[in-house]
Amino acid sequence: MTDIKQDSGGSSNNLIAVSNSEHVSITIQPSSASPPPPLSGKFDLSRLPKTDSALFGRDDELALIDQAWQEDGCNVLVLTAMGGAGKTALMQKWIDDEHWRGADAVYTWSFYSQGSSEDKQASAAEFFDNALAWFGHDGSPIRSEHDRGVKLAELVRRQRTLLVLDGLEPLQHPLGGPMNGALKDKGLLSLCLQLAADNNGLLLISSRQPVMELNGRPHQQQHELEPLNAAAGIALFRAAGIIGTDKELCAAVEAYNGHALSLSLLAKYLSEYENGDIRRQDMLRELTEFPEATRDSLHAFKMMAAYERQLFGSSDLQILFCLGLFDRPAAAEVMSFLRKEGLVGLPNDERVFRAACARLRKQSLLNTDRPEQPQNLDTHPLVRQYFGKRLSELHPESWRQAHVRLYEHFKAAAKELPDTLEEMEPLFAAVRHGCAAGMHNEAVHEVYWPRILRQNEHYLPKKIGAFAADLAVLAHFFAVPWHTPATGLTDHRKAVVLNWAAFRLSALGRLTEAAEPMQAGRDLSIDQEDWKGAAADASNLSELYLTVGDLAQAVVAGRQSVAFADRSGDAFDRMSGRITLADALHQAGELAEAHALFAEAEKMQQERQPEYDRLYSVQGFQYCDLLLAGGAWLEVRGRTEQWLQWRTQGDSLLSQALEYLTLGRAAVQEAIAQAGLPVISGVAPDLACVQPISGYVEPIDGAVERIGGCVERIDGAVERIGGYAEPIRRAVEWLNQAVDGLREAGTEHNLPWGLLARAACRRWAAHFSAAERDLRDCEEIAQRGGMQLHLIDCHLEAARLALASGKAVLGLTAEEHLAAAEDGITKTGYKRRLVEVEQIAAMVQPQGRGVIP
Repeated sequence: MTDIKQDSGGSSNNLIAVSNSEHVSITIQPSSASPPPPLSGKFDLSRLPKTDSALFGRDDELALIDQAWQEDGCNVLVLTAMGGAGKTALMQKWIDDEHWRGADAVYTWSFYSQGSSEDKQASAAEFFDNALAWFGHDGSPIRSEHDRGVKLAELVRRQRTLLVLDGLEPLQHPLGGPMNGALKDKGLLSLCLQLAADNNGLLLISSRQPVMELNGRPHQQQHELEPLNAAAGIALFRAAGIIGTDKELCAAVEAYNGHALSLSLLAKYLSEYENGDIRRQDMLRELTEFPEATRDSLHAFKMMAAYERQLFGSSDLQILFCLGLFDRPAAAEVMSFLRKEGLVGLPNDERVFRAACARLRKQSLLNTDRPEQPQNLDTHPLVRQYFGKRLSELHPESWRQAHVRLYEHFKAAAKELPDTLEEMEPLFAAVRHGCAAGMHNEAVHEVYWPRILRQNEHYLPKKIGAFAADLAVLAHFFAVPWHTPATGLTDHRKAVVLNWAAFRLSALGRLTEAAEPMQAGRDLSIDQEDWKGAAADASNLSELYLTVGDLAQAVVAGRQSVAFADRSGDAFDRMSGRITLADALHQAGELAEAHALFAEAEKMQQERQPEYDRLYSVQGFQYCDLLLAGGAWLEVRGRTEQWLQWRTQGDSLLSQALEYLTLGRAAVQEAIAQAGLPVISGVAPDLACVQPISGYVEPIDGAVERIGGCVERIDGAVERIGGYAEPIRRAVEWLNQAVDGLREAGTEHNLPWGLLARAACRRWAAHFSAAERDLRDCEEIAQRGGMQLHLIDCHLEAARLALASGKAVLGLTAEEHLAAAEDGITKTGYKRRLVEVEQIAAMVQPQGRGVIP
């Protein structure tokens, strides 16, 4: 069976489905891998950028890091300051002086190595790949970003560890924007929160802005570095041999606002070109035109402009221009390629090249080389930014040709169809340089669509689950993420990249950001009379409105999708649009029309693919959700068993996870039927049965649940099952696989489906603590992403759990959860849940309380 859910407005190839008549047997594999032993005496101190600047005026900060490391009470320390303030130099000094004595393990990482531009997207995938391996994870690859963070935190805590993360800001949203500084990567978020809660070592972070998710949490501290004071600035000048009175030196410090990088560059400049005389600094011209200059870069750019004038015509300047082609360190083999090609005026003579690099390091315009990669060239991000901008302005054709050749170089260097993120890195680089050269269409047509996505397979997000890495690549096709596609794209491809970006943002739970490209893509498709693209855009918009809780708009967009698809005449889109509308109507409580549309869509499916006569994948899950709401578990079980027979290796991670979820819910309802429990019309049986089975759990100290190979700690009890043992055994297996699969798929907005279903199963089985853990995870995801329907469902299930356990859940009583759910339903129009509200209200004291009309 081939996955059929589409997420792009591009043309769809006819799907060739391969049938597998052999029944697929799915089993739970108990975790047999023993955890790695704690590390002892393992240190990697090499990944921070090497700075050669002495440190001045940071004694208090050094003492602060000492205190955080040596004393209990601080698990995470975040150092914040503007770019060029000396955050990295501070951490490097503390590490070089071995203040981390007593650590069993030290691991450092700089995110500047993955791109330093704050307006670009970045991925933490490379960090997690390296760190997990370094800390001893040798199990199967972990695709879920959230689970990667949890696993790494677990490994870090196995010994006293100093974990240093430098330059976090590329992975943070801008402060004051819609996401207000939130971390972009779910793995980093879970890592930070896990270590803040429990850490016998220290997580040390530097960034240009605070880690907003840590605010208000215990055991963390965020400290902003102040600019260098007069005494520190004077000490810096004296150490460089600058001549002048204290008053003159103090005036220079104040003129440069105590900006550490600017003062360091000024001192080196005066020593090299002005005989070390501080009075000569007034000869430097003010920076008159540089739009990218900001509060933290203005003075640094002024110094770089002075160096540019002094180095005019030299190999030194050409090397700086060349570094501006990159947003990360330049690898030795890439620099060698550029030199051999004669690009950007780089010297081909090795001695001339090395001598120029040595001079630039002496002037702090190049970082000190790193022993493990001595030939790589790196510099401060502000230096790259300035000289890259100047090269594009002064020599635009050289700028373009260099990027064109780099595009061709990386395109040829990559495996034709890479299988892993590491193998894809050259293709990612090809896209970066191709787009910088204005070759956006070529980068889509030659690299991104055929080799990264593998066309309609959408390999990177769907098969690897690397949505964040994919989004980072997509950013290069935008002039303003995620609003304005690059002007170099055709109108059709503009609509397509808007659609792609919206889909990835939704999958990452960044729903507020996803709405704008969806709307822009739909409008652009309508303007172009691209009805197929407009249908896909409207369908995605309907699903987004549904998730954020705007049911009225979800239905409107669903009807638009049907109308646009009918105009396009595309068989798949006509079917898909009806399913989208049917699902929106189901959530709005319009069950009759929803049933009719699903039946119509399934008939279309039979006409499209007669060998697959039932809806499957995401569409099949949505139909089965409606069927399960009516207790039709037997029909649903038959459908899902058919799906398993159709399954192929090409099915997406999401499709497989939803199969497990549907099977699990059907198995719970089967067990309820076998137990002869009463059900309520209009409420799914697994949600209607609030009280646990009498005598279902027998407490046994320190025991674990063992059901058909599935091992899970649940409240220190062992499950004893009567005649309905088999469906419950299957339900536990399916729902565990569903949650794991949804995490692996990387689609955060879908994960609450699995968590809520498993919480209901655990409540029914009287595993109350485990159920509450699932609800807590669900609540965090829903609140973080503004997923109102999931939040309402969470309140309803929490109310049922509170009634079953007799205790408050997530800090609220059953009545309080019910009130929150009622309020949410009123605001969203989520009328599907009205019968459940009435059922719970009848059980909540005092009896007879009113419910919403």
